[in-house]
Amino acid sequence: MNWKEISVLTEGKCVEAIAGIFHRMGSGGVKIEDPQAARQYVNRGEWNADLFPPEFLGHEFVVVKAYFHEDREVIDEIMASLKLVEENFNTACRVFIDEVRDEDWEQNWKKYYHSFKVGDRLVIKPSWEDYQAQDGKVIIEIDPGMAFGTGIHASTRFCLHFIDQYIKGGETVVDAGCGSGILSIAAAKLGARSVFSMDIDDVAVKIARDNVALNNLSDVIEVQAGDIVEELKQKAPDIIMANITAEVVIMLLPIAASVLKPGGYLFGSGIVESRWPAVQKRLESNGFIIEQVQQDVDWIGVVARKPSM
Repeated sequence: MNWKEISVLTEGKCVEAIAGIFHRMGSGGVKIEDPQAARQYVNRGEWNADLFPPEFLGHEFVVVKAYFHEDREVIDEIMASLKLVEENFNTACRVFIDEVRDEDWEQNWKKYYHSFKVGDRLVIKPSWEDYQAQDGKVIIEIDPGMAFGTGIHASTRFCLHFIDQYIKGGETVVDAGCGSGILSIAAAKLGARSVFSMDIDDVAVKIARDNVALNNLSDVIEVQAGDIVEELKQKAPDIIMANITAEVVIMLLPIAASVLKPGGYLFGSGIVESRWPAVQKRLESNGFIIEQVQQDVDWIGVVARKPSM
């Protein structure tokens, strides 16, 4: 299968808006390449610079990439939407279009994606790589395919840290916008009783189901395609994970406030710093107590608790 790869070079302040456009259009995968964040991890010794293409770490722009099936006519809609982004953010967006085959995508991941630790217990391991398990570590097998959610980006790592901290065992969890399924699998591996995962993108749903099966968790995790807003109304979870965008998090909050069990948690991520005040205001207006906020470069993650009765 061939895909159209749409790459948008821009400033960090409008990354979320562009990613939101691609998600709304049902992209089969959105990827954010942020050299500024990568340089920080390399400088702190957390990442190996040799894992990146030589020119990548020197870039000052951010690249947002999306993938659409070759038969879809999307260019006119994307260009019209990006024009509005440029006007609203007073910035410029450069667009490049390429063709990618499934096998090319897979080889790129295998070249640059390696096992790494997150938090105290979690190890994210690509399905094609060998890893010697250590005592007390929980291994998550992932083949990201063309879905968002490898654990590398700050927004996903925030949620993985939250899962490591707050999942104690026996919880019911909703994963709103599951991407590759990485967060659902982490929650289940750390003891969640059941996880309901959903994504609007059929490609992500297929990849998430494959990863759930790879980790032998099909009896714990249910993955569906559809509108999480409507599905959430039928749930009463202990934890809702929303690693999406600020706009979607804001939209979900009133429903989350009504369906979460008293004392339940919302993990919100995928929030750029400029949109955090709006998310914070919405959380507080819906009665949530903000327990912790994590920030990495321009990205924010938040844990908010519904008060106990």
